[in-house]
Formats: sequence, C-alpha cells, structure tokens
Amino acid sequence: MNEKDQKIWAVLEVRLQDLMSLCDERKQTIESLTQTIQRMEADYRTLEAKYTDLLAAGYIASADENERKAARKRLSDMVREVDKCLALLNG
Repeated sequence: MNEKDQKIWAVLEVRLQDLMSLCDERKQTIESLTQTIQRMEADYRTLEAKYTDLLAAGYIASADENERKAARKRLSDMVREVDKCLALLNG
C-alpha cells in the first residue's frame, strides 16, 4: 500500500469512527426520548383518570351548569395540552 492509499485509509477510519460515535449519541438520545415518552404516557393516563373522576365529581357537586361547563373546559384544555406534548415527542 502506497502513501496515498494509507492517507485515504486513515481518513476513512477517522470518518468511520466519527460516524460510529454519532450513531452512539443518537442511540442515547432515542433511549432518553423513549423514557420521556413512557413517563409522559404514564402521566397522561393518570391525568386522564383524574379528569374522569373530576368530571364525575363535578356533575354531582355542581348544580350550576356554567360552573360545570367551565370546569369541563379547563380539564379538556389540560388534557389537550398533554396530548400536544405527546404528539411532539412521538412525532
């Protein structure tokens, strides 16, 4: 192997190492994001259960239709916000 071939080979090895390093970084990022998604999905399920409970409690406790609508809207907005966060992470 001549000097020119050795230089090309050295450059190729460096680029391959850089590529492998980048691949490892991406794997770590994917793992981290996967854990975040799982945590947010668990939070979402918890919030959804609380939302359902609060809706049921709101129907029982509130005789005022306007209060029920306002409470339902606030809770719907919160659930929608969590949905947006999950969509961003999954997207």
